[in-house]
Amino acid sequence: MKTTACQTSTRAFTLIELLVVIAIIAILAAMLLPALSAAKQRAWTTSCNSNLHQIGLGMRMFADDNRELFPESGDDIHWGAVDAAPPTGSGQASWMEQIIGYTATTNVYRCPGNVQLPLLQQGPFNYFNGCNAAYGEANGCAPVKSLKILYPSAFVLGGDTAGVQTQPGALVPFDPLDADKDDYTQNCVGGAANGSPFEIWQIHSKGQNVLFADGHSQWYKGYNRGEMTFGYTTMTNWVAY
Repeated sequence: MKTTACQTSTRAFTLIELLVVIAIIAILAAMLLPALSAAKQRAWTTSCNSNLHQIGLGMRMFADDNRELFPESGDDIHWGAVDAAPPTGSGQASWMEQIIGYTATTNVYRCPGNVQLPLLQQGPFNYFNGCNAAYGEANGCAPVKSLKILYPSAFVLGGDTAGVQTQPGALVPFDPLDADKDDYTQNCVGGAANGSPFEIWQIHSKGQNVLFADGHSQWYKGYNRGEMTFGYTTMTNWVAY
């Protein structure tokens, strides 16, 4: 009986076919990367707002236990240190350390978007204390007085900050280890349009999360005169003293 053997063969990809496949993969990657980047930014913004919610609760409980006074800010104060005595400084620990008994952890003080900063400017303390009104009233270090706030849903109690202060001819960064960042000498919201010296603050999709005295926090593209105030009784922007 006569038999016939069947032979099979495989054909390799040609160079042109390989290049076409690589090009398709590159196009798909280029289409997906912006979406992935945007999703990461949204996740950072959400996590940052969660941090601010906890910080706001901590500040509110602190005020409840301290005659309606929010934590006071002073100069550059590292964790575990105390500021110079009045009238030079506040004589207090940093505002973040003052409320640690209410926030329970220092993890809430680190904004996830901080990883976008240069390594030497990254630090564990990425939020500021909004005490511009108190500093202006006292002409020095002083705590914000809750009962004096006429518009709590608009009063800027804090927010995230990239912490790079811009001055003519120089970039002067916040000390990354300063646990007492505040806005009585540095405009932390809205950049140059809201006053000088100002902070480079747009680390969340070219915007910023801002915490208000009523406890809510929200993302903003910049200073909003209709929804923000840095004064006790008037809708006013940041004032340099």
